[in-house]
Amino acid sequence: MKPGRMLRTVRHLGAEQLYCRAWSRGQWAIAEKCPSLFHRWIERTARDLPDPEFRDPLRHVAKHVLHLQNCVHGAHLAEIAEGRFEFLGRTMDFGGIDRIAWRVEMGEGNNRLWRMTLSYLGWTVPLLARGTASDVAMIHRTIESLVAQNQWNVPGVFRDVWHPYSASHRLINLIAGYALLRAAGGSHSDDLAALLKHAKFCAAFVLRNLEHDLRFNHLLKNYVALSIYRAALGQNTPRLGFLDRAIRQTLDQVVLSDGGHAERSPMYHALCLVDLQTLLAANSLSHTPWLEATISAMQSALGVMCHPDGDIGLFNDSWLGEAPSATELAPPPADGRIALPETGYIRLSRQNDAVIFDCGPCGPDSNPGHAHADFLSVELSVASKRFIVDPGVPTYSQGPARDDCRSASRHNGPHVIGAEPIEFWSSFRVGRRGSALPLEDPTLGRIAPLWAAGYQNGFRRLGTDVARWVGLWPGCALLIVDVWRGLESARAGVRFLVPGTWSVSPSRTFAAGGLQVSLDVLLGKGPHIESARWWPKFGESHSAHSIFIHPLPDRDGSVAATLWSWGEEAPAGIVEARSIARTLLAHCPGHLP
Repeated sequence: MKPGRMLRTVRHLGAEQLYCRAWSRGQWAIAEKCPSLFHRWIERTARDLPDPEFRDPLRHVAKHVLHLQNCVHGAHLAEIAEGRFEFLGRTMDFGGIDRIAWRVEMGEGNNRLWRMTLSYLGWTVPLLARGTASDVAMIHRTIESLVAQNQWNVPGVFRDVWHPYSASHRLINLIAGYALLRAAGGSHSDDLAALLKHAKFCAAFVLRNLEHDLRFNHLLKNYVALSIYRAALGQNTPRLGFLDRAIRQTLDQVVLSDGGHAERSPMYHALCLVDLQTLLAANSLSHTPWLEATISAMQSALGVMCHPDGDIGLFNDSWLGEAPSATELAPPPADGRIALPETGYIRLSRQNDAVIFDCGPCGPDSNPGHAHADFLSVELSVASKRFIVDPGVPTYSQGPARDDCRSASRHNGPHVIGAEPIEFWSSFRVGRRGSALPLEDPTLGRIAPLWAAGYQNGFRRLGTDVARWVGLWPGCALLIVDVWRGLESARAGVRFLVPGTWSVSPSRTFAAGGLQVSLDVLLGKGPHIESARWWPKFGESHSAHSIFIHPLPDRDGSVAATLWSWGEEAPAGIVEARSIARTLLAHCPGHLP
């Protein structure tokens, strides 16, 4: 533990977060020592809650939950019924559904997220939708084994299987599965009663362990789970009367003024949108016009973060397949230049070419745990095919792979070699952090039909400011100009990542599916092209090409310019690139702290 780094981390936390963090960790430590006492406390809360019933709003709730779980697990139901689970880039074959080892040793810090996902029981939702008694009995046995293997005196259970976030997912999935079973004609049984009893216990556990320390997507998930439980009750209960006020307060924190998600992750944005649609379907809130307006704003914002193929960009902690595609959740975005000024994303698109540009904060100061150092990074699609891509997420477990995937040097932005604009530590901790802002000087827009520019201050402690300009000629080319003020060119670098599905020739032409994209380095040395990896789905490694360019010295800094062309004529040359670079350098502050 480094005191300075810890101070730089906690200085951004509020008093409530610090108190709730200490409280939750303290009570879990007590629970490990005195599990029966903690269990009785949760059981007493459960007795205060009415039993869930099959009520009409649950049909609409279950529709959204089933859609989500089919996206994640639908292709593997036959294997799951035999005890073989495949998700998050790992496959575990337990040899039978009744032989699940919930605390299986997997390496990678024991792959906490994989174990959490297994314990969500999301895979039970499409099984229960079949309406068969045998599936209910099988899931009852599964829950019995989950409880038996994860007693509260077992070290680590409150970090995965009995984490409040896991219990929230489990509550949502069991209530939705119950509704689907009943809608499919399944009858009540002792096995079903056991499922509902566990759901009720999860509701009490979540109610007693609300994640006020983490806030954002975690606390919202707690509230959504409890709201769905409330929708399943045949009566109002004072224990859940706080939800209307609490949900609205949390959404004011989670959803920004432009409709973006405060954590700046397109994937968590999409998952939040599913939560809000489920919440609206539950019909358990007293007034919903504000919720409908929030959903509409988030749908519009999601389009800014998606590619022409209909799915999200992979900025920060994001991957494909964890949520329904963007086109399933929101209408497609309009062509042209669309900006989310507070979230910090700009989309340039036309003729099935699209650029997504990241020029905003890494996340909320009070919890930027899902941040990557992707300031001023871009993703590019050419003719609806992804070309420049973010590296994605290989793991959530602490270690070199997690550190590497979050580093500036692995993203498609200008960086400083051997330095980071964000001080990452552990799996989700952030100490010192920079930020990025868009540049709106109209003189920067005189060259390209569609353009964006931004500035980042993450290297200021090194006496360096960095800026980037991006110009798109739809159907033709993309020009990227980068500048570093106060930094010799030997320490500056630009890297781009292209999927391995594109082949590359010695002439620096990339080809795939009849498309060709040529790279010209207008200002800089290179390119140096080598083999790399990327992870479009969590933990699933795919081949890629890493393209590195060294900038050139220029006045009191360094400059680089790359032209990616797929049309007949190159739209801009060295003269235009140098002009843009001079304008960008003028925007970098002349004095540094």
